Amino acid sequence: MRLSIPSTVAVAAVLALLTASTSVQGFSSRIVTTSSSPRIHETSLSMETATMSSNGAISLDRGAPRQVLPFQEWAANCGVQVNPETGFCLQESIVHRHHDVYAATSTGAAAGSVALYVPGHEIQLSSQRLALELASPEMDACSKVLDNNDLGHLYPHFLVWIKVLQELQQGADSPYFQWWDAMPRTWNTAASMDEFCLTCLPPYLKQLCQTERDHLQVWRQALELWPHFVQSDNEELLKFAYNVVMTRSVTTPNGDVRLVPVVDCFNHAWPEPNAELQWDEGSGDCQIVLTQDVGPGEALSLDYGQITGQDWSLSTNPAKFLATYGFLDANAPATFCKLLLTNPSSELIDMGYEASQMLFYTADGGIAPAVWDVLLYSRLERKRDDESVQTRQAFYQAHLEGNEDLKQEIHQQYAAQTTAALLRHVQHILIEIHDLTVQMNVYDSSAHPRLPLLLQHHAMVTETFEKVRDNLLEMKNKCNELLDDMKCKLVKKAADEEEGGGYCCVNDKVNIL
Repeated sequence: MRLSIPSTVAVAAVLALLTASTSVQGFSSRIVTTSSSPRIHETSLSMETATMSSNGAISLDRGAPRQVLPFQEWAANCGVQVNPETGFCLQESIVHRHHDVYAATSTGAAAGSVALYVPGHEIQLSSQRLALELASPEMDACSKVLDNNDLGHLYPHFLVWIKVLQELQQGADSPYFQWWDAMPRTWNTAASMDEFCLTCLPPYLKQLCQTERDHLQVWRQALELWPHFVQSDNEELLKFAYNVVMTRSVTTPNGDVRLVPVVDCFNHAWPEPNAELQWDEGSGDCQIVLTQDVGPGEALSLDYGQITGQDWSLSTNPAKFLATYGFLDANAPATFCKLLLTNPSSELIDMGYEASQMLFYTADGGIAPAVWDVLLYSRLERKRDDESVQTRQAFYQAHLEGNEDLKQEIHQQYAAQTTAALLRHVQHILIEIHDLTVQMNVYDSSAHPRLPLLLQHHAMVTETFEKVRDNLLEMKNKCNELLDDMKCKLVKKAADEEEGGGYCCVNDKVNIL
């Protein structure tokens, strides 16, 4: 079923809506749009005509302006409502030379206020509705391609991607045209990076970016089996639609992947976003509720981890944000330690070998327990002598039983070795990042517009890993002091037992006489 929304919005009709009071889920307000009263959009940019190519399609040119004003009128005409008491608006800024549009409040508002309401009808693109709408033998074949490539979990996103492509193919005839025309034209995501960008990435981030690009490639293969889209050779269009879905979709509590207009303009914050997305499971309606008091001009934010069903695993992974969303979460409390293991065993995964647990903390260079557990167990796995095998088994059993005392006792036995090993890893990453940074600084950022963002990522990694290195050096010194003390005691005992023997300690080092 196609949405019966006019492709152009009559200004008179929109202004007429301003005089109509409505009541939605206990939230009474006027539908706010483009008058001089509080409105969805505040900007110094002038309204321009829709940016279409000669054939009526949306222009994907990097310089094409984002048509936010027609989008806000379209959204209001489709039933999107804002609460004027919260001063809800859309602000614009330039971030890394890109035109950014984000939700904000012009007046400030109190916690508990409902800022935005979006009805659950066809204005939202829903993967569950699309599964019914697009059901066919051809779509079954597309689904099989994803399953054969272990991407079945992305099938809901794929359905929304197909729908977006079909609507983009309609050009100005699509009822969603104003929405697409307000989207970014420039993306920093992995799907949009060129080969030069990939050469500037350290292994873990490069691996994440390559995974995103591989996903798009599989989707392209599946698209070849879908006969209702005839522009499968339009590379830029495929990337545009992929970025729209992967950076702007949300997931409902029942697993429905949706694109929701205006909600897709909220920026990310963690661990304390100032707003949350609430759903009516029956109708599919949603609303944005403020979770804390906000001041005038303050941006409104959601936790992308929460609204996409990824929670902590996304919020503590700045590299994942960069690869998927194309921005760096500079306020992330932690980052993956970049310790990459080949074919990790099931026991290592049980120990916590996962990016959301193998963390270095950005504030103080703290090291998560899972890092030490995985590092020690991986070293014990490589040893085949009876003592190491017994220790490994005892350590794993203690982990399963939650016996932290025994785990710590085993950790202490190997503290010097694991500390030295982790220090070598950290120093290797720091050297690698330094070399990449030197390489990148040779190039002109105007020719490679993603360089500033990648350099910002490298600087963040460097700062965190330097803190970790300093902590490890201090730990290493303490380990050495303990070892020297133990050696002194052992040598003294041996010397006392041997007639004519003796010992002395010089500068805290053991010397046998």
